[in-house]
Amino acid sequence: MKLGPVDLRLRVTIARLNGGGLWIHSPTALTAELKNQVDELGSVTAIVAPNNAHNLWLEEWASAYPDATAYVARGIPKKRPNVAGARVIDEGTAAIWSTEFQHQLMSGVPFLDESVFLHRPSKSLIVTDLVQNHGGQETTGFARVMTKLVLEPIGFKGICFAPPLRLKFMIKDRPAFVTFIKTVEAWDFDRIIVTHGDIIEDNAKDAFAGLCRRFNDG
Repeated sequence: MKLGPVDLRLRVTIARLNGGGLWIHSPTALTAELKNQVDELGSVTAIVAPNNAHNLWLEEWASAYPDATAYVARGIPKKRPNVAGARVIDEGTAAIWSTEFQHQLMSGVPFLDESVFLHRPSKSLIVTDLVQNHGGQETTGFARVMTKLVLEPIGFKGICFAPPLRLKFMIKDRPAFVTFIKTVEAWDFDRIIVTHGDIIEDNAKDAFAGLCRRFNDG
């Protein structure tokens, strides 16, 4: 999608649940090609919009897969009231996938209300905005100028936490947020599947620990 003149890369992540259904994380635009690919994998049973900001295509997926249940961040029902039967993600809903996933709510940041997941079978930390990886993308022309002068200085650079987390007023409860990141840091993962940018395959635990250091005084 566009972030000003720059293309902001997006990823939808799909996991197969033990019962055979598909778990869709952070749905992107549902093109005909993507829908065909998803349908070849199996039946969609869960559509997860785990962050208040990631809801643009939720109705599209919910309409295409009416038998699936939408699980959403707390702010989304007001934004997308037409998604019937949407369930706010909490400990009760996350328990539905507890054999495959560990779940943690990003406490203290109501702007995002993000939930992060550990997919145990693949040892993958799955995030929406919490961790991003903006390395390896070449830009040209005006997009390159905007990237260098505007986006990178505000935090859209390399492997990073969500740039809004640099703004102190975004974190309403710092101790709760610190508890959250320390909980996630202790999880057993060896890669980070990000929604924005390249998957972090190498030294993922060290990369996450490095991002957490600025909050370790919490």
